[in-house]
Amino acid sequence: MDVDLAVLADAANVSQEGKLNILGIFDTIWGRDFPLRHGTMVFVVRVEAQFAEQGEHHLELRLMDADGSQVFRAEGPLHVLGGKPGRPVKPHIILGLSGVVFAAAGDYSFEVLIDGQHKKSVPLYVVKAPESQRPTAGPLYA
Repeated sequence: MDVDLAVLADAANVSQEGKLNILGIFDTIWGRDFPLRHGTMVFVVRVEAQFAEQGEHHLELRLMDADGSQVFRAEGPLHVLGGKPGRPVKPHIILGLSGVVFAAAGDYSFEVLIDGQHKKSVPLYVVKAPESQRPTAGPLYA
């Protein structure tokens, strides 16, 4: 089982047809004051599983700082169902995150584990904004 997509975004949903819609993918948050409480974001994961991997698995998501300390952890079941032999199953998870606190500017990463095995790292850069100017385009500004 592999993670073929993992991103941070402003919003995400699944259409009636099963299409995964993602809005505002980012990897940088700008802030003036720390600790910084970020409003809302979503972490989107899409898994690719083979037919034989159907069933219930354990998904764990960890947000780690540059020192390797855990900022938070979320975990729960990952249901992989509906596959056909020879065709992968691609379930997706949208995890809403609200009020995440970043103690300091620095490099962070979201770590994705399935059944205890590390599958993907997604970097997040939390940057101190210059006092004299505010970024006008590009990274998310909090």
